[in-house]
Amino acid sequence: MARQAGKRRDIVLRPIIPTQAAATDLAAIYAPAWQIWSDNIDRILAGYDPQPLPTADTLTVDTVDQVQAAISSVAQEFLTILTARIAPGLRQWAVKAERTHRSKWSAAIKAGVGVDLDMILSAQPVEERLGTFLARNVALVQNVSDQAQGRIADAVFRGYEQRTPVREVAKEIREATGMGRDRAIRIASDQNSKLSSQLDRERQAEAGLTQFKWRHSGKVHPRSWHKARDGKVYFSRSGKPVDGGEAIPADDRAGMAPWCGCREQAYIALLDEVD
Repeated sequence: MARQAGKRRDIVLRPIIPTQAAATDLAAIYAPAWQIWSDNIDRILAGYDPQPLPTADTLTVDTVDQVQAAISSVAQEFLTILTARIAPGLRQWAVKAERTHRSKWSAAIKAGVGVDLDMILSAQPVEERLGTFLARNVALVQNVSDQAQGRIADAVFRGYEQRTPVREVAKEIREATGMGRDRAIRIASDQNSKLSSQLDRERQAEAGLTQFKWRHSGKVHPRSWHKARDGKVYFSRSGKPVDGGEAIPADDRAGMAPWCGCREQAYIALLDEVD
């Protein structure tokens, strides 16, 4: 590619950095996983009525069953939302993210080697990757709701055991939904970065590029071994440094570790061709 464009020097294509706006949009798609529980606190607690004193050997079964039924009903309603709204929303987000990445990749190639690939590149080579991303994120959204449900059920039934006032149980439920919100935001940020780094590797392989240059994220609290890779050139397939040394573990490539913002910049080595 670079040879055809007449370039005679090593080239490092500019990195494609996922935007915070994309992460925010993804977090909004995740939101119903915790929001539905926040919106239904009163409904869940409508039948909450623990006995003030242990007057019998059993709990007040009727009210326990009523609360359990409310929790199960909210969980079932979420599954409907997951199928009808969230899964299609995730699909639309992934399609947009791929289109944006493809445009930036094309621009990086044009800036680096002078070749315009706008009319050649398509989504077809990365469709499998997008399908995997979609399935993974549907499961993650489900897990956010499941975890919130588990915390809420624990708060309610612990409340029965300890005869906790309803206002205190409601406070625990609000805290549980807040934890769900924070977790959804963190996951969305991580998944935004992960998809971008995966598309980096897919597009580089499609272009026949065999080397990359590690670009550290610059985060305040980095993984020391990630920072140590900054600026080094590696073979794409094996993860081995071009200058020799230990290969990058297959599960520790850029963007794979939780909240890793490092990038693998496409590297085209041409110095050996200079006369």
